[in-house]
Amino acid sequence: MVVGMMRMTMTMARPLALALPVCLLVACSVGDERPPAWDPELGGSTGEAGRTEGGATTTDAPGEDTEGETAEPVCLPGEVTACACPDGLSIGERVCDADGLGFGPCECDDAGGDTTGDTGDGGDSSGGEPEGDQVCYPGMANDWTTCLPLHTFEVMPAGYEYPPPYNGDPNYRAPIALLDLEEVDPATFLAPNFQLVEIAQASKGRYAVVQPHAIVSLQELRDQAGAIGVNSGYRSPAYNAGLSGSATYSRHMYGDGFDLNPLAVSIDALEGICSAHGGMLVEYTTHVHCDFRFDPVDEEFFGAPMSDDPTLRPVFTATLQRDDDGTWRAPASGFDEGEPQRRWVARDATGEILGKALGSTFVPPAGTATVEVRVGTQVERTAAVPRDR
Repeated sequence: MVVGMMRMTMTMARPLALALPVCLLVACSVGDERPPAWDPELGGSTGEAGRTEGGATTTDAPGEDTEGETAEPVCLPGEVTACACPDGLSIGERVCDADGLGFGPCECDDAGGDTTGDTGDGGDSSGGEPEGDQVCYPGMANDWTTCLPLHTFEVMPAGYEYPPPYNGDPNYRAPIALLDLEEVDPATFLAPNFQLVEIAQASKGRYAVVQPHAIVSLQELRDQAGAIGVNSGYRSPAYNAGLSGSATYSRHMYGDGFDLNPLAVSIDALEGICSAHGGMLVEYTTHVHCDFRFDPVDEEFFGAPMSDDPTLRPVFTATLQRDDDGTWRAPASGFDEGEPQRRWVARDATGEILGKALGSTFVPPAGTATVEVRVGTQVERTAAVPRDR
């Protein structure tokens, strides 16, 4: 049972994305599986005749009476449930009658084959603008008509306890609304090359934050860099806390951080592309991470912004240190997604490279005059090697 109070408004019919294989759009590893088949009647199983359980409805006629007995209410007046539109590709809604004896006809937009336009809650569906609590994405056609329902909580569900904003940074404030991954088709295309299942999975938390601006930037990244594999997207706070070495303020919890596998360009090239689109790429020892922490978070998920003080933003730092035995280290801070990767280079007095290495420490070869280290692709340091006396 979800702790907390939740309100939901579903209004426009949302076109279902065609279930094209992800492997046609981004490279997949052997053994990748397609998302499971999805039932357009959102929710759980069917109970007694005419009753609803988990959002699904029976196929009996709404409000049908039997053997002349007085019909008992089967739904709450004004209650909304999802339904399949006549075109077989879109999802509409049915509204419980005023007497509570059943749901009305399935109401769809033009794409779904029904043009009633009545949202059931007094909303205006003209102009194609999102109605009620929804968040919209570019979608496969890049036309921003892929809109998904949002749930706003007075008390967040268990497992979604966010820490206070990092150093007061408004981009680290806790969300107030979430997507319910159990009611949305995981094969939905949020952008031309990215499906919801690539970005968020219910196994990492039933609810999710997927920021539209981050999806736009991710698609722009893909357009320029070519095929990109997404190893990890959204993580609930509880799931994130269960990972070894996870950061308290991981951007994965805020829906704008992604662990990526560049398939067509180098890590250095991806870094430049990520930065050019307002993101930040950090090379860790176990993965490559790109996030968009410096862009304002989307208010659909996070509400009105707090006061923004850029001086409170995280800063990457690193220093070069040499132990008595000649081992070099590069202590670093600000890398909140894990341990940053360190790339070492040893040069002689003429600048020629004597050796390269990856790791937390480095012992340069004989004849080294300078030691260089690049930490997480974000910080570079150079130091002269002391001459033996």
